[in-house]
Amino acid sequence: MKKLKNVWLFLSFILMVAGMASCSTDDPTGVDVSRDDIIGTWKVTANDYENVVEGEGSGNYVGQVLAVKRDGTATFLGRQYTWKLDGDTLTLSGVGDMSVKVIILKCEGDIIEAAYICYFVSEDYMDSGHFTFKRV
Repeated sequence: MKKLKNVWLFLSFILMVAGMASCSTDDPTGVDVSRDDIIGTWKVTANDYENVVEGEGSGNYVGQVLAVKRDGTATFLGRQYTWKLDGDTLTLSGVGDMSVKVIILKCEGDIIEAAYICYFVSEDYMDSGHFTFKRV
């Protein structure tokens, strides 16, 4: 369960989350955003996970702050990450053997919704879910 929560960290920037869009391949379809759209300080307003025990995980990061900086770094829950943006996909790295792909589903004003997929290489385990952020 602890690793499931850590997923959020990477995803942290994910900066985005909730609402899920899908296409014919069942992958979320995102919207292109610019660096200026995601740089800033964001507060989690909602989160959920797809692979959790019923009643666990949803909403457990509400109120946490994600800082996405111009220098390509981000911080969440006291951990630092590097980020790269390519259209609708934010890739996060910098924490152990995790790989995090965040798809920006919606970016309107001060609200970002995103879906994420986090892969733990050493454990051959994948986790996914959604986050919603509000700029503060």
